[in-house]
Amino acid sequence: MKRPIICLACSAGGHLRELQLAIGDIPNRWHCYWLTLKTTSTKAFLKDKEHVFLINFQPQKKWTLIINCFQAIFWVLIKRPDVIITTGAGVTVPTVFFAKKLLKTKIIFINSAADVTHASKTPIWIEKYADLFLVQWEDMKQIFPNATCIGVL
Repeated sequence: MKRPIICLACSAGGHLRELQLAIGDIPNRWHCYWLTLKTTSTKAFLKDKEHVFLINFQPQKKWTLIINCFQAIFWVLIKRPDVIITTGAGVTVPTVFFAKKLLKTKIIFINSAADVTHASKTPIWIEKYADLFLVQWEDMKQIFPNATCIGVL
C-alpha cells in the first residue's frame, strides 16, 4: 500500500507555529513536506526537513498571485499530496485549490486562534474546499456552522 503524502502548508510566523502545535508528531509517523514562505526563521526551522518555498502573493501586486499559482500547480503535480493540513494564510490558497481540483486531495483547514469573532479572508475562501474545517473558538461556529471546534491550540 502506498504511504500517504501529507503537505503541511502555512504562512510563516503565527500560522507556522499553530500548524506545529496542531500536527504533534505526525511528521515522525508519516511522509510529510512543508510548504511555506522563505524567511530567515523558516529556513532555519526547515533546514533538515523536506520543504517547498512559495512566493507570497500580495493583492496589490497581481503578478505575485500569478507566480504563486504557477508554483502551486508545479509543486502539486510534482509532490502529489494525498492530504494538505493547513492553517493558511493566503500563500496556501492556490495550492489548496489546485490540489483539490487536480488530484482530489483531502484538505484539513485549521482556522487561526486570532479569528475569535470574525473570519479573515482565507477561511472564508477555503471552507468550500475543506474536507475537515476546524475552528479554535466556539463563537466561530456561528460563521462556520459545519466546523468542528477543537479549542485553542
